[in-house]
Amino acid sequence: MLMTSTILHEAFQHGLPFAQFVEAGEPHHQPQWHERFDRLELDESQLARVQAFTRPMKMLCLTGQWCGDCALQGAALQRIAEGAADLFELRFIPRSDEFAELIVANRINEGYRVPMTWFMAEDFHPCARFGDRTLSRYRSMARKALGDEAPVIAEPPEDPVREVLGEMLDEVERVQLLLRLSPRLRELYGD
Repeated sequence: MLMTSTILHEAFQHGLPFAQFVEAGEPHHQPQWHERFDRLELDESQLARVQAFTRPMKMLCLTGQWCGDCALQGAALQRIAEGAADLFELRFIPRSDEFAELIVANRINEGYRVPMTWFMAEDFHPCARFGDRTLSRYRSMARKALGDEAPVIAEPPEDPVREVLGEMLDEVERVQLLLRLSPRLRELYGD
């Protein structure tokens, strides 16, 4: 379910930038966030891709400090946002009662999943939401849980952490293209 721009704007105002969000967590949860961030520096081609984007956008990530997938996706999004800091605003909010409206309205398969990220235009109009794990993470889980019964054809990635960075970058690019081709925004920007 896409949320309204009003709900997303309000939640965004309560969100924290990456460093503040990580520091607000329990000390024993912080190392996984720092480790993922350190491993996910954009390579030259990824940075060039991000710097070619043109539309401002907002990203709001609902996460759990304890969650390894949250740390991975959160660090990946932070690296992407840093690559075009003049375009991207990224905020993090915790999975807590304070954000119950977002949590309850955005269940996935009847579960309260994290991470959950909303991608928005610069004026907070919702464009997309991305929730739970990436495809590569689900493939890895399926291999472990189902063994030979796993319906996974793709080979495991060389570096699963960096694979998630690529998957998150693909999602950001998808939304960038949605924004770049938007008749509403093309009229606004005269392009």
